[in-house]
Amino acid sequence: MNESIREFLTWLSALGIPSIFAMTAWCIKSCIHYTRQLKTLAKAQQAQMRSQLLEQYHFYMDSGWISEEHMEDWENQYKAYHSLGENGILDSRREQLLLLPNKKKEEQDNE
Repeated sequence: MNESIREFLTWLSALGIPSIFAMTAWCIKSCIHYTRQLKTLAKAQQAQMRSQLLEQYHFYMDSGWISEEHMEDWENQYKAYHSLGENGILDSRREQLLLLPNKKKEEQDNE
């Protein structure tokens, strides 16, 4: 090989290893940063879902009934919330909602 090519390859290998190390360190740092952000966003989403589910729970409990469609919607959101972990009070609230009739009292009386 030509001497200038060997010299170029020597410089390239000398500069390449630190560059690869620096890029790897940057990638790891970025992954850690984005993982923290993702965890924060997941916690925020979970808090929002919990709030909405509890608000709907109180509305339906005050109404004394819940339609099948609304219960299905509530269940779908509950399952998504439940998959995020740390569910606490909503497990018992779900059981109480399942006990509600799926028609208004007036509709049941008319049948």
